[in-house]
Amino acid sequence: MSKNQIQQLIQANNITLNALPCVKNGTLLKLNDEIHITFPKPDSLDSNTQNISPSLQNLYENLSIDILYEDDDILIINKPPHLVIHDAPSVKDLTLTQWLKLHAHTLHTLSGRERYGIIHRLDKQTSGVLCIAKSLLAYEILPNQLKSRQMGRYYLAIIDTPLKQNLQVQCFMGRCPTNRLKMSKIHIDENENPPKGVRDSKSSFVKLATSNDGLLELIAIKLHTGRTHQIRTHLESLSRHILGDSLYGYKPSAKSFFYEGRILLHAYILYLAHPKNGQNHTFKAPILLDMLEFIQNHFTKELPNGCKDVMELLEIDNITRAFECFS
Repeated sequence: MSKNQIQQLIQANNITLNALPCVKNGTLLKLNDEIHITFPKPDSLDSNTQNISPSLQNLYENLSIDILYEDDDILIINKPPHLVIHDAPSVKDLTLTQWLKLHAHTLHTLSGRERYGIIHRLDKQTSGVLCIAKSLLAYEILPNQLKSRQMGRYYLAIIDTPLKQNLQVQCFMGRCPTNRLKMSKIHIDENENPPKGVRDSKSSFVKLATSNDGLLELIAIKLHTGRTHQIRTHLESLSRHILGDSLYGYKPSAKSFFYEGRILLHAYILYLAHPKNGQNHTFKAPILLDMLEFIQNHFTKELPNGCKDVMELLEIDNITRAFECFS
């Protein structure tokens, strides 16, 4: 049991000490003390689709989410674009948490509270690999792996101007003072403590291939921290933008490249240690059709490392090896 779970049981009067309610989290135990725990029934779940609205029913039946791996502890999916992770009053479409609930991919804490096992997030328009905890063990262990970087991700993106070189961006990030919908790089003096909501961030960027017309570039990104809109913010600080990302400055232009689709950002590779046995696993989320067709149409010439086609370039070993330049 985690400390947090025990505290919730104490607060809900579900633990007695020597037949009396335990009211203090920090009670010291003595020899022969007797503890009794009552586990509450889980929150009632309606896991079938018969009681949802007809509009959500239709969305549910037509939403295709590829499951890349599943066992008793973890679920690995390839999230499609245009799918929001969490419910919100402003969200009218089916969300990933609703999809998980309707598929009975939910878990309950020891105190009976419902959780969906979301370990990390992707923006609405971003596609790619996502890990979901199915067991309490995974729900406790995997967030710690994210913090220690034992669990991590590699992304692919298409940007509107090639990078001059492989590079790393490390800066403080916070809410943009002029546009509350986006994040921005925040300057903090060396001896100054960052204000609330401003956190350190770091990403590595690697050049993979230049488009046939020389205007665009396919890049890979490795996250060292997991801040909201981190990749998009770091690229904007370099005066680079992901195709389709109008919020962070991409402007379709006949003089550069005209593109009006979704943001071409894909979470491609996920690595983690299995929460049950500690074995290392790597998962690759196939690039979805819209982005795959764009890559295959615009990146066919002068591929590096003698690669015959772009799919050979995008093999897992080639991607991970490309980041050795920062070692």
